[in-house]
Amino acid sequence: MNFVEPTPEELADLRADPLLFEQELDVRPSVASALEKALGFRAGRRHWRARSGHLYAIDLGDFGRGRPSMALVYGFWPSFAPRPLTDEAIDEDLADLCLWIADITDDMQPEVMAGVLDLTRAARSAGNDFRLPL
Repeated sequence: MNFVEPTPEELADLRADPLLFEQELDVRPSVASALEKALGFRAGRRHWRARSGHLYAIDLGDFGRGRPSMALVYGFWPSFAPRPLTDEAIDEDLADLCLWIADITDDMQPEVMAGVLDLTRAARSAGNDFRLPL
């Protein structure tokens, strides 16, 4: 993950679009703890710039259960532009996030995650119109 600190000026021209929301992150304690360790906080926001050039952020929330309790992933787009729904790079960026989470979590297998993502790509290539199951 290419974590970055965007400037206030850059963020002023962008709109945060919620893409993923996990409200019960703490039911997967290993994932919640791995995210806390990798990001360096139990509650807060970290931005990253994907290979596509898009800016994203992950927010963790702590509801007092001893680990992050929820997570939100945002994409940042120009303030008055709609989400670029036809941009395949967004799916690949989120797939990279899934692979990173699988890699940092002890009880997840990155090769299994990669296989699931490959199956989804193959189904989409065959004409099934659905988004990656992230």
